[in-house]
Amino acid sequence: MDERTAVTEVSGPGRRFTAADFRVPRAYLSLLLGPEAAADLLADTPAEREVVPSTRFLNACLDHMRRGGDENLGGAPVRVTQGTFGMMIAAAAQGDTFAEALQRFAAAAPVLRPDLTVRASRSRRGPTLTFGYVGERDPRRDLALEIFALTTHCGFRWLTGRRLATTFLQVASPLPPIGPTLLRPVICATAVRKGREVVVGYATRDAGAPIRPVKYQHWAAHELGEFTALLDETAQDLAAAAEPVTPDIVARVRAAIGAAHWDETAVARALGMSTATLRRRLSEAGVSFRAISSDLRREAAASRLATGDPLDEIAAQLGFSDVRSLRRACHGWFGMGPAAYRRLD
Repeated sequence: MDERTAVTEVSGPGRRFTAADFRVPRAYLSLLLGPEAAADLLADTPAEREVVPSTRFLNACLDHMRRGGDENLGGAPVRVTQGTFGMMIAAAAQGDTFAEALQRFAAAAPVLRPDLTVRASRSRRGPTLTFGYVGERDPRRDLALEIFALTTHCGFRWLTGRRLATTFLQVASPLPPIGPTLLRPVICATAVRKGREVVVGYATRDAGAPIRPVKYQHWAAHELGEFTALLDETAQDLAAAAEPVTPDIVARVRAAIGAAHWDETAVARALGMSTATLRRRLSEAGVSFRAISSDLRREAAASRLATGDPLDEIAAQLGFSDVRSLRRACHGWFGMGPAAYRRLD
């Protein structure tokens, strides 16, 4: 089960993608809650199914949390009392703007969630929220951290009443048995896999979004509704990118591009078709491989240049033959070289 297919599922010729098509590997629930609890919570789901609907997965997590009274599902070194997340959101709500709310949320973390590390920062590219945890890496805690990051994103959507466009997503390098991230594409269409933290970058235009005068009730009272809305929006975006004759070709190409698949031949092979067929289907959809690849490379370059990685490493990650080629591309994308772009922060 690879990164492209583990969280989405579409069947039937020409069928429109919907929120119900988002799936999560069933094994993730067993990892989080234990095999017996997972089997009990999914008793109404056929055992042979390797994936479960995302909303079913989240509801199972909520049921387990309510039974045990632990918001971290038993995965943290210390018990996380129910209501803790609500207090963090309440602290965030004291900010006047989204950017201020992020700062207040991060400031509350050392007191309310000392097992986590939460940092808020801001640059010309927009505000960023970084999530991590204290102690040795553990796949169960990696998964719980992704759920916490997703819940936080939904909480801020509710606080602002906005969709909150994301410009960057970094997720920890996969630690077996964890494979696909829960956060792509619902938080961001593309993701960088490195390190051990989750980093979410937001658009500059949302930094000054006002915080609504709303009162937090309890965990999941607001986040679950926002999560459902988030799935609906993402499904609509994927459907909008579709083309009537080949409804999923653009989305499939975008998902396949990256890592070792920056060139057209490699992507065609990954999708199980010839290069000529790929070109024809993209042409029918009114787009070219070069345009899609350039767009994703630009997004990836902007994300990677925000890190301290050496330019030769970034060039290789983006499929360029050398740093000189990366510099030429950056001048075309940003009107400046990679070093100058980094100094914009």
